[in-house]
Amino acid sequence: MPGKQKTPLCPRGQAQSRTDRNLWLNSKRKVFGMINRATGEVDFQSGLHVHPHGSVRSLFAEAKEVIKIRTQNLSLKSWKRHVLGLHVSEHGTFEVEALSAEEDRIHVVLLAHQHEFYQLDTPEDAERRAFHEGVVSSDLAGQREFTWGEVLNRLEAAANKVWLVIAYSREARVPLQVKEVLLHLSAHESLPE
Repeated sequence: MPGKQKTPLCPRGQAQSRTDRNLWLNSKRKVFGMINRATGEVDFQSGLHVHPHGSVRSLFAEAKEVIKIRTQNLSLKSWKRHVLGLHVSEHGTFEVEALSAEEDRIHVVLLAHQHEFYQLDTPEDAERRAFHEGVVSSDLAGQREFTWGEVLNRLEAAANKVWLVIAYSREARVPLQVKEVLLHLSAHESLPE
């Protein structure tokens, strides 16, 4: 058709550099917003890209600059808290943290929108909660439960700060374990004579 332009493809061999390819990939991801509704991945303009159950080392594979991570061991065996700093998305600047367990695999992402208009004495950090609800509405169409996990707001009472929590499912949601399914099926089968 005359006048209709095709979207240019950027296969691996055609990108000028890794940075060019990452910018192209990030431009394609933005169709989904900061939180990808289909996969639960979380993207920032800095190149921070969180994959469900991805390793902490893989977080900055596409980063434009080296970013320091502060890590703290938690009281729960093998769990760690990773303070990832402030990162910009199309929704603004967010304080980003992640919780990992075995093999430093990420199970939870914590996001807190940052802006000067938030007041420390606002009851239950209502303005930030409302902003987070807007992010859930725009990126996830208001949906909170997914096959990959769930999204919720939680108040950190000591700091009076609401966090947008993205919690990834540990396992696929299957009604019964394989052993239970086999036992159930075999109980209804007649035994061979």
